[in-house]
Amino acid sequence: MASDQVAASRIAVGARPKIERAVDTSDTSSQRLPTPVAATTAGPFAIHPGMRTGGPLRASRLGNTGIGGNGYLDYGCTNDALRPAGWSSVFVRAGAAGNGTRANPYGTIGQAIAAAGDARMIVCVASGQYRENLDLGMQRRRMLVGGLNSTFTARNPLASPAIVTAADADEHVMRAEAPAELVIDGFVVTGSRNRGIEATAWDANERITLRNNHVHHNGCTLPTARTDCGGIDVGGGRTVIVDIGNNLVEENGGGHHGGGINIGGGTEAIGTLDQTTGNNDGFGDVLTMTGAIANVHHNVIRNNRLYEASLPHGAGMAIGMNGDVHHNLFFGNDTVSDGDHYGVGAGLIGQHDRGASASVALLVVRHNWFEGNRTTKLGSAIFLDQFTSGYVYDNVVVRNFGTGAIIVDGNCGDTCDGPNGNHGRNFATIVNNTVADNEGAAFAVQDSTAHLYFNVSWRNRDAEIVGDIASLDGSPGADNRIRGAHNIIDIDPAAFPLLTDTQSGEGIANLLRSLQFQDYRLTDPTNPLHPYRFDQVFVPAIALPVALQPPVDDYAGSSRPDSGGRYLYGAYGR
Repeated sequence: MASDQVAASRIAVGARPKIERAVDTSDTSSQRLPTPVAATTAGPFAIHPGMRTGGPLRASRLGNTGIGGNGYLDYGCTNDALRPAGWSSVFVRAGAAGNGTRANPYGTIGQAIAAAGDARMIVCVASGQYRENLDLGMQRRRMLVGGLNSTFTARNPLASPAIVTAADADEHVMRAEAPAELVIDGFVVTGSRNRGIEATAWDANERITLRNNHVHHNGCTLPTARTDCGGIDVGGGRTVIVDIGNNLVEENGGGHHGGGINIGGGTEAIGTLDQTTGNNDGFGDVLTMTGAIANVHHNVIRNNRLYEASLPHGAGMAIGMNGDVHHNLFFGNDTVSDGDHYGVGAGLIGQHDRGASASVALLVVRHNWFEGNRTTKLGSAIFLDQFTSGYVYDNVVVRNFGTGAIIVDGNCGDTCDGPNGNHGRNFATIVNNTVADNEGAAFAVQDSTAHLYFNVSWRNRDAEIVGDIASLDGSPGADNRIRGAHNIIDIDPAAFPLLTDTQSGEGIANLLRSLQFQDYRLTDPTNPLHPYRFDQVFVPAIALPVALQPPVDDYAGSSRPDSGGRYLYGAYGR
């Protein structure tokens, strides 16, 4: 492998859990670029007036989320000394007529891209209106950097927006094919009936980074079976490293997959599920779990829609590769369909469908807020589907609409054949989530094994489901295995004999502090349900290369255990 290519990293789930990868989990330095300049003082949610943020406490809980929330990299656009080695710079200011220097910039972004040719090029773009469709080329190295002032002496995409609107609405606003390295950072991207940003991948060690962009009002607006419309579409795979952070992705319309963000599946097998052994309760185990990951963090993914009439997937986001999805706000995403909201995974869906290959993707979903997402089918917030095994922890899942706010489903088709039905079975380990005030049951399981520990489920409403877990009849040979311990959840113990030390909190009037004001911390940590323990041990639903450990912090970033050595149930540790 060439030295400038990134080796596929091994996924190892540890104490956070951490996913080891070449992308730095600090979220701001993963492209081996200079240190970010100071973050904007506008605040993490100061994106535009009238932005709906939900409950009054949520913004502080999602610190650093949104445009500018983790600061801005300079890329050498204001200071040549900060330009990465081996890269050149070219400058653009709307309406100029120069040759691309800082003192005499080009007038369009397209001119700068054409002039770059095959070179590693940083395109520094001043604020202004750019009516263009940008083709960034094939297998190129490009960094597009927006939000600079007119003299290229300061950078703040909120204060100095670079707005790129599709000149031809039937084409993507920005498009790249199999980029060797691509960064798009600090743009407003709008006005396409296809995708705002489209980056295909060949599974050939590409690096794709999207940061601090406002991607809005792209895609479809009517019922459709198209898959090429919506906000962001990024190819994924075994060797493609994806970093999507601090973006605002809103009001985009998709067809079948990913109205806001779609991250494609692998063209090569990622993990391997042994379907023949009797390990892990007879349902197989993961022998390998290698490959790159998609790091999706600190985004606001809001009010995106899907319009496919049959069964759309993932209105907010769809992902088909290994992923770490953390510190995002999923709000108001809707599987509109043809008007009946009949879809799955309104907030987020993980779906790695490799058919008979039994390839498995691992999706970690942690420290996110899911609110107001809507589907009348299944999975209003989180849907783990078709060989996407998951570790879901420290999420706040509230006020969503649809059965199974969190669901795990297999990929069996008409039957789950093989020993104990493990051909197509899926797995999820669900720990320390708060699932409350949803129109629909908290959890749903179909053709799968789900392990639940230390979750709080309270005041959810579903006229079709008795209790707060929907154990759905799926394919023959794939009966569900729902087990775990130490949950506060409304169930019939006889129906779920493998869930132990689990009690309902529905009889407690104030189990959580306030549904009205969206304060979902436990009101009384010493209430009769004993919602804390001096240890926190759980058994993962599927064997991974490195054993899962209890989360080391809570949704708000407080340490687990607390100073007294206790773990509280739910997303909050205190």
